[in-house]
Parts: sequence; C-alpha cells; structure tokens
Amino acid sequence: MIIETDGLTKIYGEKIAVNEVNISVKEGQVYGFLGQNGAGKSTFIKMLTGLVHPTKGQGQVLGKPLGDVKARERMGYLPEMFRYQDWMTGSDLIDFHTKLFRLDKNQERKTNVLKRVGLLGQEKYKVGSYSKGMQQRLGLACALLPDPLLLFLDEPTSALDPLGRKDVRDIIFSLKKEGTTVFLNSHLLSEVETVSDSITIINKGRVVKSGSVSELLMEKVTLTISLDEIKESIVNKLKENFDRRIVVNPDNKLFVTLKDKDDIPKIANFLVNEGAKIYELTPNHETLESLFLKAIEEGNNALEKGNNNATEKGNGL
Repeated sequence: MIIETDGLTKIYGEKIAVNEVNISVKEGQVYGFLGQNGAGKSTFIKMLTGLVHPTKGQGQVLGKPLGDVKARERMGYLPEMFRYQDWMTGSDLIDFHTKLFRLDKNQERKTNVLKRVGLLGQEKYKVGSYSKGMQQRLGLACALLPDPLLLFLDEPTSALDPLGRKDVRDIIFSLKKEGTTVFLNSHLLSEVETVSDSITIINKGRVVKSGSVSELLMEKVTLTISLDEIKESIVNKLKENFDRRIVVNPDNKLFVTLKDKDDIPKIANFLVNEGAKIYELTPNHETLESLFLKAIEEGNNALEKGNNNATEKGNGL
C-alpha cells in the first residue's frame, strides 16, 4: 500500500479533528477523500504529508513512517486556500519551489510543468496579475515539480471554470496512466466520481463510508427496460428467474431493481430468447452525491444515538 493508516487521530484542545481514521490506498489509484467543511479532511492530509503530528495512531506513506523526509521528497502537495507572493513572477515561483524541493534548476522541467498546466508563455507575468484559476494552475505546477509518486490535491478545482476543471481531470488521468497515486479532496462530487477509483467519506472526523467507487455506486441499480409489448408471462418469468422487484410502467417500460450488475446481460439474453423486442436497456446507479448525503445523514444519526446513550448512562438510566 502506498498509504496506510491505523487509528490516526488529531486532537486540538477539546476538539477532535480526526478520530481514529483507517485507510489503505493502493499504488496508482486516484483516491477521493470526502467530507463536509470542518470534517477533518485537510487536517488528515497534513498528517499524511508530515505538516501536522498526529495525537495518536500511526501510518505509513510510500513505505515510510509519517513525516519521513525521504518519503516527502517524492510527494507533491497542492493545499487549499494557498497564497503566493504577488510580486513574484510565475517563473520566479517555480524557481523558488525548485529550491524548496532541493532540485537542480532545470529549464526543461520548468517548461514541462508549465505546459502541463496550460501556463507556458504566462510565466513572465507577476502572480498578482494572475486570475484565481491561473494561480490554481500555478500551484499545481509547483506540486508537480518533483515528478511525485504521490500527489495530494486539496480542492484543486475550487477556482476553475468548467474548461479548467476538465484540464485538471485530464492531468489526473494522465498522471494515473503514468503510475502516480493521486489523493484527492474535493467538494465537487461529480468530479470525484469521474476520476476516483476508491473513496472514503468522513463526518466529524470519523469514517462513515469507504470502498471502491464502482462497488459503492452499484450497490443499488435500477434497470430501465423498454419493450415493444410487456407480456404478463415475461414479467412473471423475470420474477421467477431473477427474484427481483419489478415495476411495470404504462408506457411499456419495466423497472427492475438489481442486486448484481452481472444480471444485466443475463436479463438481456433472457428477453431476446423470449422473443421480446428491446428498445432500451439502461442501468441507473446511485450517484456519488446521493451516496454522500446518505452517508453523512447516517453518520449524524449514529453520533446522536451514541450521545443519547452516553447521556442515559450518565443519568443512571
């Protein structure tokens, strides 16, 4: 595993920012880390990058303990809400971060990262004259300087327009193809759903849902089937052969709730063998947004229940 944590916790005074978080991230994955504002996402990333020391728990990144200098040399990090010196040019900033990474000054490397983020030709202008989107791209260029094995992106598309978000998506896909692991924190759930292999959702510092995106979103799938004619015999055989909940629509449509996406080709073959003419066969799975909202609600309910139980015990009930 390129990232692995065991009970990682951070407490500030009486506030528990991150509460016993366990995750495992495979090499080459795009890993989405999600939660509401104040859920502990940025604090967790700072522990992984060695910027914040955990209160308790442990972890490894790139096979080294948290905070290991050798591991940090192969990381890139784009923090949320960063600010750069307005009086510097883009080129100056790239050179400055090159020194921070203790890299040799290399014009080819600078050209490559600027080209990758779409800023080649803009590097001679002062950062203060850059738009928010251009500054976001510049931050990403700095994060890519060490050719990282592991890239942390904390809200990388927050200041970008739709075209800029697509550019970042394309960069993430290309990095994944090159074997780079990307740890992504974003509020734009549609973006996370598009690029991520696995996700973890946290609520008030605790993990409430974790797993591969495909498995989590395919837990509940409704198959929309449009036929030339819906025969009662076909509906009955579908129920008999596949043991599924079926809703019949007056417009010659069937809505079949699936337990396994592998049933889709089986149902298609069944309908063809029954002589039905299929005009539509569309699987509709849960969106990441709906999954996220449900996970947060369930997490809040569990916390409330736990607090009520603690109150009852304290009252001797």
